Amino acid sequence: MNNNELVYIATIIPVLLVITVIVIIVLFIRKKNKLLIEQQQKELDFLSEINKARIEVKDTILKQVAGELHDNIGQILALNCMYLKSIRKSYSEEQLDVIAELAAKALNEVRQLSRLLNDDLVHNYNLVDSIRKLQEYLSKLSALKINLEISGEVRVLDTNVELIIFRICQEFITNSLKHAQCDRIDITLRYNPHQLMLQLSDNGSGFNIQDISEGNGVLGFYNRAKIINARIEMDSVPGSGTTLSLVYNTPQQ
Repeated sequence: MNNNELVYIATIIPVLLVITVIVIIVLFIRKKNKLLIEQQQKELDFLSEINKARIEVKDTILKQVAGELHDNIGQILALNCMYLKSIRKSYSEEQLDVIAELAAKALNEVRQLSRLLNDDLVHNYNLVDSIRKLQEYLSKLSALKINLEISGEVRVLDTNVELIIFRICQEFITNSLKHAQCDRIDITLRYNPHQLMLQLSDNGSGFNIQDISEGNGVLGFYNRAKIINARIEMDSVPGSGTTLSLVYNTPQQ
């Protein structure tokens, strides 16, 4: 090997090393940028889902209030109007007492609905208290029986995580009432040292789990669980009700 060849090799090797280093740096930067973009997109998706859940929680409550105004308060006021018309001809102390009682009942109903509208449940309460409030409201507004069982040491989680879990509870109940024609829902919350386990089950008509499609609202449960890195499973058989199980790994202290 002559001197020219040695010089060529001595020159080309550093050049190749520099090119290799540049290529590695460029690939690293691209990969890093891609990861940053993916992380930013995940954060945007998370915030979008949180805002959507907040709106849906309020929307569901508004629908409950609308139904209560029509079915309960409307009937109370209509009955009161009938009594008022009847006493134009003649009246008794008993009729006046009934009118006063109906008016007081209507006022009490309006006050309760006002509190329901003003309550930002998950913001003002933790998850357990929010579910208890939901249980209280629904037990009053419908014939649905909701059983709530809580075990373990209750811990307050991140507000956004609790909002998503609460929205899953609310949506399950809404779907069960609307589609499954159930009259009972069992809610179980189990707090373990590193996990929160939620189980929802109804005694409704059930459905074939294999029939779930892209347009099916059931997929919303899986999408919401994915947002908070929770695992979710659903089990349903026609005629045997539906069960939803969620497991959320709580952050280590």
